[in-house]
Amino acid sequence: MGHEHRVFHNPPPATPADVRAALDRGELSRALDAMVGAVLYGDGDWKELQELYLGLLDHEDRQVKALAATCLGHLARVYGRMDEARVVAALRRVRSAPYVGGAAITGLEDIELFLHPRRARWRGRLWRALRPWTWF
Repeated sequence: MGHEHRVFHNPPPATPADVRAALDRGELSRALDAMVGAVLYGDGDWKELQELYLGLLDHEDRQVKALAATCLGHLARVYGRMDEARVVAALRRVRSAPYVGGAAITGLEDIELFLHPRRARWRGRLWRALRPWTWF
């Protein structure tokens, strides 16, 4: 098994329709780019994007599932709003799934950080105070 070096690139702007079309055609790479491009550029309807990513949490491909969790965190950062109760419940549901859990936890952290910055700041302070190895 060889190692492949990947080069970072910003995906082009996309729409939820682009994501669905790429998935329907089986073009996984384009679908993943479109998923990120749809949320990062902030041009669309946050509700439509939220529904898209919530639906993709149940996709058969693990890359799509994990990226959907990441994109829900991006949605909180870019738009600053979402149906928080539904999204948090969905991310908590998939956080124990293999290959998706880390992305779901990061998505939950992003939601707290960008929708509730004060609470996140205080939680961070409390966490640092309770970890004695960080006192040095």
